[in-house]
Amino acid sequence: MFVAVGQVPGHPEAVARAARIAGLALPDATRMLAGTPPRILLRATTEGGAIVAALAAEGFLAWTAEPSAVPTDSARVVVRSLDWEAEGFRVVDAQGRAHPCPLAAVRLLQRGARTQSTTEIHKTKETRFDLGKAVLSGGLLMTKKVEKVEERTTHAKEPFLLVQRGDGLPDLMVYEHGMDYRCLGADMRPATLANLAQLAARFQALCPQAPLDDRVGRPGFVAGLPHLSVDPVDLALHLVSEARRRGC
Repeated sequence: MFVAVGQVPGHPEAVARAARIAGLALPDATRMLAGTPPRILLRATTEGGAIVAALAAEGFLAWTAEPSAVPTDSARVVVRSLDWEAEGFRVVDAQGRAHPCPLAAVRLLQRGARTQSTTEIHKTKETRFDLGKAVLSGGLLMTKKVEKVEERTTHAKEPFLLVQRGDGLPDLMVYEHGMDYRCLGADMRPATLANLAQLAARFQALCPQAPLDDRVGRPGFVAGLPHLSVDPVDLALHLVSEARRRGC
């Protein structure tokens, strides 16, 4: 399990005390807790309960979690379209399945971006002069064909809106380029990114109980997390969700 920290007390010795509790060198604890919380203090420990209790006694807000408990898109509904209904809305996924949701069930909205990497293999053939072949063949064969293999990887950011539910049903993931925005009606814009922002604003207006949190999209937030056996964006979304549950 890992130990996450959502709030650090304001006294100057706080990080040093966290380092002693976690058994870390002060520079390591300082690095792990640097940046916008929540942060991960320990990546793996079997003493998580005792460490969290000791941190709480020092004024920290901390908790433990297993990497296997971090939700991914396989546990979410990836939304393709949306229709507003009385007191709620209904989304449709890529398989055409409908998922109704009351507005009162929305507990948190998260904005962020996921980096999608695509690798392509390009093979080309070119003809080159071959001195050895020319000598051996008495000038009859002068060239040879060479196959060149080139691997190209491109990275593109895909902004998203995660609509998190508080009724136990799967959260709803809306990707900028995978969504039909006709649900916006007259507010629909030519650009998909503007439409995603409009959709987030619509949810904010209709679900005042659900705060909009953009920590996952802030520079350095995801990159500052340690490497675990889960996607870093999913880890970041989970940390913010749990922090919000605890009021931070």
